[in-house]
Amino acid sequence: MMGTLARSVVAACFCLALLLAPSGSVAGGAKDTGHVEPGDFSCRGVFLGDGENKLLASFGEPLYDKQISVYGMAVVYYSFGRDLEVGVSARTRKVVDLLVRDRKYRARSGVRYGATPYKIRAVYGEKERTMLDGVIFYIYDHPQKKGERLLLEVDPEDGHLLSFRMTSLPLTEEEADAMAEEDVASNDLSVLLAGEKEIDTSAMPKHEPVKIRGLEK
Repeated sequence: MMGTLARSVVAACFCLALLLAPSGSVAGGAKDTGHVEPGDFSCRGVFLGDGENKLLASFGEPLYDKQISVYGMAVVYYSFGRDLEVGVSARTRKVVDLLVRDRKYRARSGVRYGATPYKIRAVYGEKERTMLDGVIFYIYDHPQKKGERLLLEVDPEDGHLLSFRMTSLPLTEEEADAMAEEDVASNDLSVLLAGEKEIDTSAMPKHEPVKIRGLEK
């Protein structure tokens, strides 16, 4: 009789412990957290880096376009209504900026205008808020592509979601300077490699590959 009572007490305590335990802590399991995915850096099937032709084929004819300078970079912005604008590099003609203010737009897992900070963290993961030009954002890096970011603008008071921005443009002057230096280095390397291809190396020994000074690893 006492043994049965003892087992009942133990079982009851175990059930109470399960009810009081934090979600995801049972059996040593970690609590699920949100994360960004490659698809988060796109809108209506158009990704950062896609060509201008794909953009227009997917979005249709824009209402108007305007060219502005973003930290010295010429960007053509197409307007598809006041709630949706897409920036295309004037040099490469590739999509570099997607601005979505449409209150009816739904992103992954139903995230939309008005989403709470809890919903944002549950879908995209934990992030500290960042202020840029007086606006508050959660900023997420692309998991695979350096320089591509998802910016979620939130209300400064209660933190609800206001807009989406997917961009590969620099966000500060410091980033713009760093990108410019990388472009210069990349262009210099292209010129060097192009020059190397034009040199006739057929008479050189095959067992001694030609190396460009300063580029060896």
